[in-house]
Amino acid sequence: MTDTESHDIPFPQTFDPVLDQAPVEKPPKKERPSSRETLVDLALHEALGPVLRKKLASGRGCCIVVKVPEPSWVDPVDDAFAPLTKDKAIVIARAKQPLPRDREESMLANRLEAGRIVIGVSSDREWLPKLLLDTAEDHVEIPAADAALVAKVLRKCARGRVPAEAVSLGTELLTFDQITSMIASGTSATEAVRRMSRAIAARTKVGTREERLPKLEDAIEYGDARRWALDLRDDLTDVRAGKIGYGDVDRGALLFGPPGTGKTLLARMLGQDLGIPVIVSSVGQWFATSGGYLNEVIKAQRSAFNEARSRAPAILFLDEINAMPNVDSLEGSRNADYWKPLILDFYTLLDGAMEGRDGVVVIGATNRIEDINPAILRPGRLERAIFVGPPDAAGVERIMRFHLGGDLVDVDIGHLARLNVAKQATGAVVMEQIRAARRRARRAGRAIALDDVTAQIIDKEDRTQETLRRVAVHEAGHGIASIELGLGTPEYITVLPMGVSGGLTMFKKAEFHLGFREDFERLVTMMLAGRAAEHAVLGRPSQGAGGHPESDLGRSTHLIATMLASTGLGDTLSYVPEADVGQMLRLDREFRIKVEKVITALYDRALRLMSDHRSGLVAIADALMERKYLSTQDISSLLKGEDSTRA
Repeated sequence: MTDTESHDIPFPQTFDPVLDQAPVEKPPKKERPSSRETLVDLALHEALGPVLRKKLASGRGCCIVVKVPEPSWVDPVDDAFAPLTKDKAIVIARAKQPLPRDREESMLANRLEAGRIVIGVSSDREWLPKLLLDTAEDHVEIPAADAALVAKVLRKCARGRVPAEAVSLGTELLTFDQITSMIASGTSATEAVRRMSRAIAARTKVGTREERLPKLEDAIEYGDARRWALDLRDDLTDVRAGKIGYGDVDRGALLFGPPGTGKTLLARMLGQDLGIPVIVSSVGQWFATSGGYLNEVIKAQRSAFNEARSRAPAILFLDEINAMPNVDSLEGSRNADYWKPLILDFYTLLDGAMEGRDGVVVIGATNRIEDINPAILRPGRLERAIFVGPPDAAGVERIMRFHLGGDLVDVDIGHLARLNVAKQATGAVVMEQIRAARRRARRAGRAIALDDVTAQIIDKEDRTQETLRRVAVHEAGHGIASIELGLGTPEYITVLPMGVSGGLTMFKKAEFHLGFREDFERLVTMMLAGRAAEHAVLGRPSQGAGGHPESDLGRSTHLIATMLASTGLGDTLSYVPEADVGQMLRLDREFRIKVEKVITALYDRALRLMSDHRSGLVAIADALMERKYLSTQDISSLLKGEDSTRA
């Protein structure tokens, strides 16, 4: 071709090597695998091991039982066997207890005889056919997904770097569905770990993180229980510091006392101070979550201990522990065969014989200490029983201040705390009082005031002034007699209604010493002094001293009858069991006359005592009419005033 020849091929005016090159298709974005498939594949791969995986891949007939951690694992494991066996396996999957099936055993026998691969999958082996269990050559258990396994799933399925705290998560407490739903498609590893941490905290702590709990040091109302908890806290702190081992730490304790006294709250405060989880369970919960079958209840109680062990150091709080019967009382009972395995398994768990429970402190709670088998309290189990009763005045005031928060800070509520003690109010009652007081103020459209709290503690008085005066004089009589007879100053006196009684004189917790006849007589004289005070001050007594077995006359009669018939302090050395004394009073007229003679003489003594101290009676009664409650200090001050007037 010469230079003068023309070209029919057009050329562009300019050439851009980037813009004018042929477009390059980008490879499709690689999708992350499903967390559901990844978790089950990793868990099953590890549990089966290379030998079993090879056997399944060969297609040769075999029989395998696979136990999974809990029911939500069953279906995913069932699905995962299809690729492993190239769809040649028959999988019997049980996520719950099956209904009886007449033809199941024969169908299964036919499959096994034909040389098929048969696999049973369940969270409870007993839900699988017995023939399958008996025939299985291999039993495989997939453990609950631990933090290391979940971290592998996060690396494969989640976006971003896996946080360091992922390897310390207590993921064994989560179900299969919980774990996989928290590693949803597109979720970052950091967010997934955050979600799982919240879910684990919800299962291992009582209450929520936002809930405000009192400090253990301030909880003076708990008395001995608080001192035990503080000692335990210090011991566990020393364990963490390496100063002592778990063998030097209390294994547990049993808290007993009336309902509402804060036994659960004490465990929560201890967990808060230590920064360790508190797992709450109960015998009732084990039954409610298991359907009541013996094997399921045993598994439920083991699950509670396993959960605590997996989170150790931890507190396992077992409420209403008296629901576990005393094994000694089951002899001859038709329910013995059911209860004995459950009770003995419970003892074994407390002992830690199945698996050590180092780092797990078990705290039991009951309202009925009399129902507790002493075997529960032996060393190595719960070890000791600690009473948790209604708080004293200082404890009640602290509880009231806690629930009031920043309200009424500069207002004296000591008198209301003392009234609450007179009503034997528990922490739960005080909490409800403050809640109701806030509601009252809120509906009135204003801030809470002292009157709102007072209205929840002092009931509207519907007794006449005459009746109230009689109650005040009666209770003042008990107080004066106690002091003058050397029995001590009462802890408090109140004219607030208390059950069947119109008022109450409360003495110190220490019981009266009843070693000699004069001790019985002093105590009965004090009991009769309420009636005698009415007689001395008001001119005649009312029926308030009698009417029921726990009345002043009822208890006085029982004490004197017991003294004469059972203690050798009467006119005979023969012994009558205390349970038979009441029958003697009903049937033996001569004995009844003896009792009446002693009580009449003691009443005359009480009447003389009240007449001698009439001014003190009036002073205490007047103060009770005005204040409704008098403490030990109040009573002493009033009587000092009486003494100075006399001088």
